[in-house]
Amino acid sequence: MAYTPDFEIVHLGVNCADGAEAEACAARFAALFGLAVHPEKGLPDARFTGTQIEWMKGPGRGTHGHIALATADLPAARAYLEEKGFAFDDASAKYFPDGRILVIYAKEEIGGFAVHLMQK
Repeated sequence: MAYTPDFEIVHLGVNCADGAEAEACAARFAALFGLAVHPEKGLPDARFTGTQIEWMKGPGRGTHGHIALATADLPAARAYLEEKGFAFDDASAKYFPDGRILVIYAKEEIGGFAVHLMQK
């Protein structure tokens, strides 16, 4: 039986010019939609509104930002996408302490957005 991916969009990263713009955007979005503004979740370069919008405190990957997709089996999902011609930037990979890949970016942007896979 062929592998069936279980991709889930977990957040949208929006590139802001700097920390002040990221803070302002996070606060405005939170006020409009009744969401909480969260600390950076250990990431000093971003601020989250709710759990699904990451306001980057400076230009990050992607012209406009990035789309993060989680999957239960990142290596299988990566192989599935590579069979479709989607290439990954190995230099972008971040790892769990046991050596498994936690996150990796694709080389290609789609609509001005970088795409990264995350291990659930």
